[in-house]
Amino acid sequence: MSVPDDDLVSVERALASHPEFSDAPLITLKAVEFYRFAVDLLAERSPTVDRLTAGIRDGDGRIPVAVAEDPLVRVTLDEAVSRIEQGHVDEAAWSEVTTMLRLVADALAAHGVHAPPTGAGLGEGRVVRVSPERTAWLCGVGEGSTEPLTRTFQDTFVRDFLRGVPGDLLRPTQEHADRLDTGFAALHALLPELATSVGAHYVGVGVVDVRTEGETFLAGNVGRIPGVVFFSPNRMARPWRFAETALHEGLHLKLFDIQRSASIFTAPERLGDGPKVKVPWLKWASMVAPNEWALDRALGAFHVYAHLVPFRQALRTRLTPELLERFGPPEAEDPPSLYRFGADRARYLGEQILKHGEGELTDFGREFVEWLLAAVDRVEGAVHV
Repeated sequence: MSVPDDDLVSVERALASHPEFSDAPLITLKAVEFYRFAVDLLAERSPTVDRLTAGIRDGDGRIPVAVAEDPLVRVTLDEAVSRIEQGHVDEAAWSEVTTMLRLVADALAAHGVHAPPTGAGLGEGRVVRVSPERTAWLCGVGEGSTEPLTRTFQDTFVRDFLRGVPGDLLRPTQEHADRLDTGFAALHALLPELATSVGAHYVGVGVVDVRTEGETFLAGNVGRIPGVVFFSPNRMARPWRFAETALHEGLHLKLFDIQRSASIFTAPERLGDGPKVKVPWLKWASMVAPNEWALDRALGAFHVYAHLVPFRQALRTRLTPELLERFGPPEAEDPPSLYRFGADRARYLGEQILKHGEGELTDFGREFVEWLLAAVDRVEGAVHV
């Protein structure tokens, strides 16, 4: 079975360049502008914030991109804006904002604006090339760091990423760094336009040892540390296995950025109590892995599965002898690889979201889901026996 490469090229290009749904330069710019607006909004309401931001702004009076991309800055601003939307910002919230701005100013004075302020100290200058056009800082600080942003990041990692599960944020070795570079290069070699589009949403990369019971941790990210993905050394061991995971996790980052400037759901804060999508491939439910998903969780999975369809077809049609020599063959049997189920699961989730999303999806959200479903159908319809 094969897909004519011109069909795959056109689908990949569409998935990487739609001006509202996937164009990374535009979407990331909109996200940056959202956080710049948040800073300006807070500065209008607080002379202290206004004074602190004056020392952070560039020569044009704008908040630098590196600051607006910083994960800890984003979380602090998100919470403050949310409180404003609810009608007030209490003293504790103002304290969080001003403390963060002071720490950012100190980090910029020490490291400049070449990396997000948190990453400048945490990464010790280490970077991962997530695409030819983009590097992300590599978490690499050892224990005992005295930098406040670094300590805050580590505390956030334990509290919001591990959430009581045993694990550690590792100090990457050169072997880790090489494997990360190789894995991202494999993704770019296979799907250059999609890899570049997804890579634009990476801000940081970490290597972790997470010791879960009954399952193998592969990779993950969390909304409290936006733009940062944590990979297990096991998932980094083979380039094609890693390429799939890097695409998967990067798509979660992309969807987060899309939702910074576009409303997919009419009332996202109420989705937890709204309609659920039954997940037939999860036979048992647990607190960690429920087999009924709220619409926003179903959308996140659907977004990934829809993109794994062209990933699967690219593995079938684009593995030239040169790529096989450079990156090796894909693993014949890899149970955690989700691309094998991409088309069926994407179509099911997309249809269920449309079915249960009446009144929950905005017009933009409905168009977004229908667009992704059309991309799945286009790739699958081009398959020839």
